[in-house]
Amino acid sequence: MSGKVARQAEILDCLRRAPIHTQAELADALARRRVQVNQATLSRDLRELGVVRVPDGARARYAVPDPPAPPGSRLRASARSFLVRVEVVDQVVVCHTPPGCAPALASALDGMRHPEVAGTIAGDDTIFILTRSRPGARALGRELVALGALDDPLPEDPA
Repeated sequence: MSGKVARQAEILDCLRRAPIHTQAELADALARRRVQVNQATLSRDLRELGVVRVPDGARARYAVPDPPAPPGSRLRASARSFLVRVEVVDQVVVCHTPPGCAPALASALDGMRHPEVAGTIAGDDTIFILTRSRPGARALGRELVALGALDDPLPEDPA
């Protein structure tokens, strides 16, 4: 078994055995298993493995999708877990999340490589998504509202 395959197997085993909330906690759990990994490699491994963050009380924890998620399911799961409100301003879609959850949702959105998305910027609880057009921003906003199953629909575009 190659080093990467073995390391990723250890990551999955750690995540299945105990709740892990941060990459630092995961790195410590791996170190106890004599697996040394830097933060960049750990981030890449988590992304490649399709690991998502799910609510766990007041915090979010890492979770392994079982079985491997089909395309779009990571974004759907993240939107349903973390999306609170969506606003569209010109060509920008603004997504609001609970504190600490915006990076997970932005990563899931980036992973979809949506054709309308030019780029995302994630803060702690807000994501700015720059789209390629105004109609594309409205369409993306409606798509995110539907994925997040939000009760509060996107307001109609003023004429």
